[in-house]
Amino acid sequence: MNDEATKPKAPADAVPIPGGLVGAGYAAAYLKCSEWTLAEWRCQGKGPRFVKLGNRVRYSLPALAEWVEAHTAASTSEHDARKAG
Repeated sequence: MNDEATKPKAPADAVPIPGGLVGAGYAAAYLKCSEWTLAEWRCQGKGPRFVKLGNRVRYSLPALAEWVEAHTAASTSEHDARKAG
């Protein structure tokens, strides 16, 4: 029996296309948070930049990487200073 035929198919946004857009599920997995958290961040303007296509939310991989880099700190005091400023 062919194992490939019995494997569940991944959603279309599960595998990123280089330079393409990914769905909220992939973005949440990338950031190790929930899709609900991403939705809250979008409403509050705190999360990574996103694209709205109709009723679908998409993220670019560079936007996710930029957001992570912008929130990277070497110490808690550096993080707190960045948060206050």
